Amino acid sequence: MANYLTDDAICLRVTDFSETSQIVGLFTRKHGLVPMIAKGSKRPTRKNTMSGPLDLLTSGEVVYVPSKGAAELSTLAGWELVNHRTELRRDLAGLNAAMLCAEVSTLVMHPHDPHEELFEELEAALQLLGTRQRMRAVAAYVKAALLEAGYAPQLDACMVCGKPLAADVPMRFFPHAGGIACGGGASGCHMENGGGTSIAVAGRIVVALQRLPSPRVLLASPPDRPADGPSLALAMGMLLAQVESITDKRVRTRYLLGGIFGERQSL
Repeated sequence: MANYLTDDAICLRVTDFSETSQIVGLFTRKHGLVPMIAKGSKRPTRKNTMSGPLDLLTSGEVVYVPSKGAAELSTLAGWELVNHRTELRRDLAGLNAAMLCAEVSTLVMHPHDPHEELFEELEAALQLLGTRQRMRAVAAYVKAALLEAGYAPQLDACMVCGKPLAADVPMRFFPHAGGIACGGGASGCHMENGGGTSIAVAGRIVVALQRLPSPRVLLASPPDRPADGPSLALAMGMLLAQVESITDKRVRTRYLLGGIFGERQSL
């Protein structure tokens, strides 16, 4: 007899498998990222087990049969659509930010590894991405994803000398090490063996990123002051470089940064 599981879920990835079926990646509240096959999900007759479309970024309640092995797909048995995020889909910059959050989630999480805290952060971020808090929310979510995955960037002190970082000091960010070295020139601190590729960054951006609250905090207490788009874009570049370094995969939605932060970015 099949063992059915029920959970809250956010759809992070959708790929057509056949004329009638899809392969989906659902981020579930209690069971983490669950890859599954949605057999017949594109048939109109599937409406008896699917109350709405299983589109990218939709939220709902999923019923599924878990896979027997790590390399196999779980099987979707039912989908109760809760939020299609219609308003967010009308905001191109917000939708682009949401797609970036979805990709980063799939990169840093391992399948079937629960991350209930990160699920809550993504829910909060998706509520904010269609608002004036978009730029803060997307950077805050990527920062939260790295923290939840065990790769929180060290932004409060120099990795070499241990001194607290100051806003008026030039710094270098080392994505592979996930931290900062103070001083941007020959007189600054240096990582052993070079530390790999580094990014020169102003101290004020590092300090601001370190102080950036999580999406849930932003949702509860949104700042009144306008977001600093150029600074947040640079901070996001640091975070994405770390994601790419630890996963050894390029963030494909990186090209959307210009639209998200309202400026052109070189790739």
